[in-house]
Amino acid sequence: MKTMGYHAGEALKLEGPLSSSFVCHMKKLRWAGARLCFIGFLTLGVTSGVGLYLLAPLFSYYFFGTLRFWKYAHMGPRLIVYAYTMAFGYLKGEFTPSVPLTAPPMSKPDLSLVQINPAWENGESCADCGKCCKKIRCPLQEQTYNQCMGYNSFYWRYFNCGRYPARQGDIDRYECPKWVLRS
Repeated sequence: MKTMGYHAGEALKLEGPLSSSFVCHMKKLRWAGARLCFIGFLTLGVTSGVGLYLLAPLFSYYFFGTLRFWKYAHMGPRLIVYAYTMAFGYLKGEFTPSVPLTAPPMSKPDLSLVQINPAWENGESCADCGKCCKKIRCPLQEQTYNQCMGYNSFYWRYFNCGRYPARQGDIDRYECPKWVLRS
């Protein structure tokens, strides 16, 4: 029996250049699937109303990183308005998602593209800046301390927040004092 298990395990091993390409494509497919599921569940929730109640733990996980939806139930109306605002902006051509469906999730910007501004005094932290969040009127920005309530959640990592900034236009648009483009 041990031998049969060994052979089955060996048969599943992937080696060589084709296998690494296959694994890379599978990762991209998984990232795209995760984003499409998020968009689908969000669409179902904001268009049906009932979906918001049924999927409350899932939305809580997506936006806040926890299944304890009752802690964030008060955020529902603001998130719905924000979702509609983003959708209408997209349909009118005012907003285009800058993250490809197959891009990997990120918790910080690509440090080969940007670096922390030498004049920035808060180290790795954004401190209480929040200019980027204020500019887009993000409902996840906690008003008292200008901190993100969804920091490092699914939404943060899979969409724009976790990879911000990626280019000089991002830094300019949000007047970000923390980041500068690498030269």
